Amino acid sequence: MDNTKDTIETLIAGGALGTAIGALLSKDKEEGAVIGALLGAAIAATAKASEDAKKTTIPQLIKEGENLYEVNAKGEKRFIKKLKKNMTPLPLQFKLK
Repeated sequence: MDNTKDTIETLIAGGALGTAIGALLSKDKEEGAVIGALLGAAIAATAKASEDAKKTTIPQLIKEGENLYEVNAKGEKRFIKKLKKNMTPLPLQFKLK
C-alpha cells in the first residue's frame, strides 16, 4: 500500500508542476494547464517506474547511442545488438486535435 501511496503522490506532484509550466508557456492558459498536467504526471510516473525497476533483480534493456544492452542487477552490461537508425523524419511540431 505504501508503494501505491508514493506513486499517487508522485503523480500529483508531477501533475501540479506540469500544470504551472503548461499554463506559463501556453497562449491558451486552460488548455496549456491541462496538457502540462498530463505531461508532468506522465514524466513523474515514468521516472518513478524506472527507479522501481532498478531496485529489482530483473535485467533491464537500455539504449546507448545505436546499441541495445541488457543491464543486470549488479550493473553489468551485456551487448544485445546494434539498432537500425530511424530514417523517418519526425516533424518539429505536433498539432493536438
